[in-house]
Amino acid sequence: MKRRITSSIGTILILAPVFSLWLLSSPSESAETAETRAGFPYSVDIHGAPPEPPDVLRLLREVSQSFQQMDDPPPSMTVLKRRATGDLPEMEKVLRSFGFFRGNVSMEIIPSKSESDPLSDPQNVQGMPDFSQPPPNTVTVQFSIDPGPRFTFRQPSITLAKGVSLKALPPPSPREAGILESAPYLAKQVVEAETFILNHYKTSGYPFPKIAHRDVVADFADNRVQVRFEVTPGPHALFGDTDVEGLDRLALAYVETLIPWKAGEPYDSRLVDSARRTLFDTNLFGMVDLENPGKVDEQDRLPITVRLKERAPRTVRLGVEYTTDYGPGINGAWTHRNLFGMAEKLTAGAIFNSRIRTAFAQFDKPMFLSKDNTLIAESAFNDETTDAYDARSVDTSTHLKRRFSKSFWAGGGVGFRYGQFRQEGTDPYTTYQLAYLPLTVTQDTREDLLNPIGGYELTLSMAPYQDVKNEDTRFFRYLLSGSTYYNFNSGDKVVGAVRASFGQVFGIIHDQMPADLRFYAGGGGSVRGYAYQLAGPVKGPVPLGGLSMLTFSLELRFKISDTIGLVPFLDGGTAFLDTTPDFANQDILYGAGLGFRYYTAIGPIRLDVAMPINKRTGVDDSFQIYVSIGQSF
Repeated sequence: MKRRITSSIGTILILAPVFSLWLLSSPSESAETAETRAGFPYSVDIHGAPPEPPDVLRLLREVSQSFQQMDDPPPSMTVLKRRATGDLPEMEKVLRSFGFFRGNVSMEIIPSKSESDPLSDPQNVQGMPDFSQPPPNTVTVQFSIDPGPRFTFRQPSITLAKGVSLKALPPPSPREAGILESAPYLAKQVVEAETFILNHYKTSGYPFPKIAHRDVVADFADNRVQVRFEVTPGPHALFGDTDVEGLDRLALAYVETLIPWKAGEPYDSRLVDSARRTLFDTNLFGMVDLENPGKVDEQDRLPITVRLKERAPRTVRLGVEYTTDYGPGINGAWTHRNLFGMAEKLTAGAIFNSRIRTAFAQFDKPMFLSKDNTLIAESAFNDETTDAYDARSVDTSTHLKRRFSKSFWAGGGVGFRYGQFRQEGTDPYTTYQLAYLPLTVTQDTREDLLNPIGGYELTLSMAPYQDVKNEDTRFFRYLLSGSTYYNFNSGDKVVGAVRASFGQVFGIIHDQMPADLRFYAGGGGSVRGYAYQLAGPVKGPVPLGGLSMLTFSLELRFKISDTIGLVPFLDGGTAFLDTTPDFANQDILYGAGLGFRYYTAIGPIRLDVAMPINKRTGVDDSFQIYVSIGQSF
């Protein structure tokens, strides 16, 4: 006996979107309880679910309103029966979506032993109810699963529809589309195969392919499922003219440079998607819409209309922070994203707290000599009064950054830094005038910089320095830093985060190295639990910094609700006096603590409380508090 399952996705595919609803943890398969004094409490027991694939039980629980609403018990047995009975067809859809077409689900409401025999409790010697305890679960809703055999694919086929020219692009094979002969049936694979077929044509010059006919037929005689697709590719097309609408202040030439296709090239939907992402990523537009007329012209060309809405070119950002070591602080920046009409960006800002006063400006010129190049000129004035030194400096640099891919870029340039510093309040200032050649290489696959939940970032920054007034002062400094993130489920409920950095200075001894260019560890962006720059060698209360540094951090980010999160963390690290770290004679300093996160539209607000594990008498406080916007890394 054969049974036609659907001709248009149908009921067996209706569960496909549910596959995206994965949960990190799920209750055990044994009866699970909702204890409550209100309503008609009950437990749910689902047994008999097939062990393979393991997602069957997960989805059975997901579609069961009885299971999902255990913490909201119904007012009566009648409502409970109605709730449980409504679960039966949904559970059977889940079974069919995994190929258990003979599957059956039955339901029974089983009274508890205490309900049927109130005197059966051996501890209740007087036969009286114990009102001091929460009411017991009065019933168990038991779902019994009889899955039957799992059907497999048989002779899947993908063919051109009748009447289609044989000159048209052949369709992909079932194996290429992910449907294998004799493989266990899965509705999700049928949906994915259809998407693959359409993309096969859309990326090969056919903008309007259609699935002319789809057949999914289950043969109950041999427990097999035959899947057949018939495809109408539609007309072959070339890209036509591209019209850009909605520009106000931005030059048309800038947008045209970002369009990845040329008129006359074969149509490819990947290029259209790439253009949409690229335009959004510029942060210049509040709306990006790419449209076509829905048909090719007489020359088999498909014109594209790019409709844009520019954002306001100027933004102002203000922020506040607080740390135990240097108290409250404020920061702000003003940005103009389109200074001269070609997306030139100018940013000016300042940071102010009791230890650090900084003013900076940066000018970015995109598409400098090449589409993938950005010329960056920046200057900063720093006035720092820390436990390690008093220092003032002016730093200016110009460098060229080239993007080689979406996630990888590198750059280099020239810079000059003029500064004065002293380590003791009564010491005279030491002046330096350093010319340097900054080089940077970055690989960054993170999607959200304020709240990353996946990907990684790895950066190598290095520069040789030469004092233009003192030829004996020269050194090479580099810092390698990285972070990675692991999402334990498909959402962001539990995310593991790891960060590490290591740096060294070559060619100079410790005492000749400018104090404000040495490596330091400690503080909210380094080893939490220790004050700013204090996680390292000290002379009395004064941090000495070092010619090398190692730091690392481990975090486990739990998102309790949409707005609340908790983050236990462990940090470690120190600065070393010499270029080569002396692990034998200098201990790594550790700090541990707990963070609180309040998630907002602009990023999480962070509150971290950390304690030094290796507390040094007279140097370290018992704890440190850090408040800011964004994750710690």
